[in-house]
Amino acid sequence: MLETARNTRTDSRRDLVTELLGLWLLLAVFLDGWAHINLPSLETFFTPWHAALYSGMLATAAWTAVVIWRNRTPGQPLLQAAPPGYRGTAVGVVLFGLAGGLDLLWHELLGIEVSLDALVSPTHLLLGFSLFLILGTAVRSARASGHSTTKHSAAGHPADLAWTPAAMFAVVLMTGLGAFFLVYASIFVRPGPTAEFTPLPVGTPGRIQAEMPVIITLMSYLLTTALIVAPFLFTLSSARRPTRGIVTLLVVAAAWLPVVMIGLRPYSIAGAAGATVAAVVVDLLLTRVPEVWLTRRLPAVTAGIAALLWTGQLVAFAVTDAIRWPVSLWLGAVVLSAAVAGGLALLSSWGARPVPDATYQGGGTARTGQPL
Repeated sequence: MLETARNTRTDSRRDLVTELLGLWLLLAVFLDGWAHINLPSLETFFTPWHAALYSGMLATAAWTAVVIWRNRTPGQPLLQAAPPGYRGTAVGVVLFGLAGGLDLLWHELLGIEVSLDALVSPTHLLLGFSLFLILGTAVRSARASGHSTTKHSAAGHPADLAWTPAAMFAVVLMTGLGAFFLVYASIFVRPGPTAEFTPLPVGTPGRIQAEMPVIITLMSYLLTTALIVAPFLFTLSSARRPTRGIVTLLVVAAAWLPVVMIGLRPYSIAGAAGATVAAVVVDLLLTRVPEVWLTRRLPAVTAGIAALLWTGQLVAFAVTDAIRWPVSLWLGAVVLSAAVAGGLALLSSWGARPVPDATYQGGGTARTGQPL
C-alpha cells in the first residue's frame, strides 16, 4: 500500500511537470496570436513568437522522452514503455513536428495569414490538435490510474477518474486552447450589448445588415457558454462534487487569455472582470449546494451558472459603460445561454444511473419501509 501511494505521488508530480510545460505551450500560442493580431506586417515564419512555441515543444519532447525512458524495463520495446496516458503525448509531439514542417511549407508557398484564416488554416488546426493531445496528458493518466474513491459521480456515471491537481489543470489548459481557436466567436472579445443597436421593422432596407452584429453576439454567448459549461460537466462526470474554484479557473482561461491577446480593450476587460467576479460567487455557492442537486437537478445548476456568469458581465457593462440593447434582447441572451447550459447537463447525464440520496446510503431502511 505504501508503495502504491508513493507511485501515485510520483505519477502526480510527473503529470504536473508535463502540464506546466503545456502551460508554456499555451501561453506561446496566445503570444503568437497576439503577434498576428497586432503586427499585421508580419511576413516571416521565423519570429520570436514562433521561437517561444517551438522551444516549448522541444522541451516537452525532451521531457516526454525522459518519462518514457525512465518507465522502460530492461528488454521492453520502447514503444511499449510509455506510462499510462503518455502514448497520446508522444503522438502529439510527433504530430506537432509534422504539422510544424507543413506549416513552414504552407507559409513559404502561400504566405502568412493575417486574419481569421490564421485560425482555420489546416496546418494550424493540426498543430492545435497535437497540442490538445499533449495538454490532455494528465487527464488520460488519471483515468488510467483509476484511483477514484467513489463508486459513482454526481451525474451517476462510474467514477473511474481520480481528479489530481494536474488533471484539473489539464482541463483548464484545454479550455484555454479551445478559447484560442474559437476566439472569433468569443463573447469576451466583442462589445456585445454595449454596441449601439436600433431595431428595424421587418422589410426595412438594411435590416439584415443592422442585425448581423447582434446575431453574431447571440451566437457568441451560446458558444462561450458551451466552452465553459462542457469542461465543468466533464470534471463532474467523475466526481461527486465540483472541484473548488473550477468555474473561476475555466472563466479565466476562456476570458482573460483571449482578452489579453486582442489587446486589452476596455469593454473586453469590463466584461471579463464581471464574469470572473460572478464565477467566484458561483464557486462559493457550489460549495453549499446539496449533493442531491448535483445528481437530480444538474440542468438547473448549470443553467444557474450560465445565468450568473452573464449577469455578472452585464452588470460590469452597465457600471463601466452602458447597455444599449433593448432589455428583451440582453435578457433573452441570458435565458438562451442558461437553456444551452441546462441542455448540456441533461445530455451529459442522459441514461446515467441515479445515485441514491446520501440520507439513505450505508444500509438501513428507506422511507417506503423497503430494505436498501
